[in-house]
This record gives sequence, structure tokens and C-alpha cells, in this order.
Amino acid sequence: MKIAGIIAEYNPFHSGHEYHIKKTREAGATHIVAVMSGSFVQRGDVAIMSAQERAAAAIEGGADLVLELSPEYSLGAARDFAKAGVDVISRLGCVETLSFGAETDDISALSAALSKIKSAELDIKALMSNGRTYPQAAGEVCGEDIAKIISGPNNTLALEYLRAIGDKKLKPLAIKRTAPHDGGPTEDGFASASHIREILKAGGSAEKYLKKEVDRSRLSFIEGGERAILWRLSTMSEEDFARVPYCGELAGRLFSATRRAGSLGEIYEKAKSRNFTLSRVRRAVMLAALGVKKEDVGRPAFARVLALNERGAQVLKICRKTAAIPLSSSLAELSRLSPEAKRQAELTELGSRLQSLCATKMGAETEYEKGAKVEGLG
Repeated sequence: MKIAGIIAEYNPFHSGHEYHIKKTREAGATHIVAVMSGSFVQRGDVAIMSAQERAAAAIEGGADLVLELSPEYSLGAARDFAKAGVDVISRLGCVETLSFGAETDDISALSAALSKIKSAELDIKALMSNGRTYPQAAGEVCGEDIAKIISGPNNTLALEYLRAIGDKKLKPLAIKRTAPHDGGPTEDGFASASHIREILKAGGSAEKYLKKEVDRSRLSFIEGGERAILWRLSTMSEEDFARVPYCGELAGRLFSATRRAGSLGEIYEKAKSRNFTLSRVRRAVMLAALGVKKEDVGRPAFARVLALNERGAQVLKICRKTAAIPLSSSLAELSRLSPEAKRQAELTELGSRLQSLCATKMGAETEYEKGAKVEGLG
């Protein structure tokens, strides 16, 4: 048995993700574990479908076991998102390979780029504080070759996966992307998740990119919960914002923006600047809306099982002996493990409720009720 891990969002799961899993198997993996963002995703947005629906699609598309990354981690910056995902995978104690998509599939080139960047991080940060983008700053300090590598968003995340792996016993495997990160359809019939979301938001059909057509009444878009989010933000003081991860000096700008804006878009525009990117602002806003505090972002206290098949049950059986992180499909059971686990469970439930509020048809079940329905456990 050779087990590979994948850190993903599957927002939604599409043919490109299925291709990634297929290529990972062709590279030697017999079993595949996916650590997947739950109700919120790294771009600072709500997931388009529930974690359970996306996990089920991933199993149908070739994954064997899907574990959830709760919102305090799934809404993290690239480094923290990668760190949390790698931490979960490594603590399973039985995963040999971390597979990820990248514009550059040469691990040696990616590792060399990471080494240069790590040795020049202070200089890069200094340039970024003066308004340079990350690729621009890295290019000035490390050279055009490095700038070219990190200009690809998946390469940037790949470097953070390599950083997070460090001396852990995980072999990195890069699978070359077949579609641009935010691009439209390719000649091979693939399309990015962002393009698919745009189709679904406009009411079109994306069936050719998905395993099956979706229930449109259950699709979530941030606009559906905008008023609730705006109200939540309006109750916060500047000190409250300062306690939110990734706010820092942004806290004052967010506090001021929430008092003068009538939409999330206006808040984003008023709060962002050359030193505060739009993605950072969006993540901070969603973390604030969920009530996440800096102290909540420690090490994942548990990994909740969202879906699995027979091979996934085999992996889970091994994990019972090897894992250094608690695993269960029951959020209620996991919440009783420790104060940290209780807080992680609370944020998971809050994220699910807000995500459901963003859908046309709200779900009636809580995450505590959904957990016990994962098949294959016992």
C-alpha cells in the first residue's frame, strides 16, 4: 500500500481534479487521502457547495478518504494554509507522498527557488512594504527566473507545501496543471474552478466539467449572506478587528470601512491598499465574520472524516494505529477531546451555518448531526 496525500479545495470538484488524482495514481499511489477546505476557501470566499457534497464528488472522482480543513485554516494565507494541510497529512503517520498541482512540475527547480527565496525573505518583505507585489519583489531580489516561477499561483502554493514539508517524511510530487488557475476552457476540455463557478453563478450548465449536474438551490454565493456579514462586522470595534488573524495594521482600515460601506465590495475597496492586497482583505473579513481570533489558529486539534470508500476505510484502519491526530466523522465526539478541539468544532459549525445562509435553500441539519452519516465507519 502506497498512500498519497492531496491538499485541496474542490470548489467544486471538476475534471481537472480528477486528472490530478489519476496522475497521482499513475505515479504509484494505491490510496489517496485528500485534506479539503470545508465551508470557506483560501481566496476569502464561501465554498460553492457544502463540504459533504464536495467530498462525495471527490470520492466519486477517485479520492479514497476526504478529511476536512476547518475555516480558521482554510481561510489562511498560502503559508498557513499549506502548513495546516501538511500538518494533518504528516500526522496521519502513513502517508508517503504529498501530491499537488503546479505550473512547474520540476521539484528540483521548485526547491531551488524556495531556497533562494528563504535566504532573501527580509529583502523581499522590505520591497513589498514599499508597494511591490510578491513576484515583483522576489524578482528584483532573486532574479527573473524566480519571479517567473512564483508568478504562477499554484507554484506559489507549491513552494509553501515544500516549505511546510521541511524534514517531514513526505515525498513531494508535482503534477503539471492543464488549465490556467483562473482561466477558461482549454483544448483538452478542462476549465478552472473559478470559470466553472462563474458559469454556475450565471445560471449556465457546467455539467461537462463536473461529474454530474448540481442542485442549484444548494449552491452558495457570498452575496446571499452579505447582509448578515455586514451586520456582524458592524458590531465589531477596532480592537475586535485587531484580534482577527491577518489584520494587524489592517484593523483600523477595516473598522473604518465597515462604518462607511454598504456592501462587501465597498469594504474591500476601501480597506485594500498597496500594502494590503485584496485577497488579504477578503480573508480578514471572512475570519472576522466568523469570529475567528488569532489564538484560534494553532495546530489542528483533529481531522474530521467527510467521506470515504472501501480503500479509504483501509487507510482509516491503518491510521487508528499510526495517527498522531484524532480522526472521526462525528464532530460532537471530536469536540469533547479538548478545549482546542471544542473551539475548532464551534468554528466548523459556524462556518457551515454561514455557508448555508449564502445558499438559496438553507440546510436544516447542523454539522454535529451530519457527521454520523459517513458510511464505512464503525
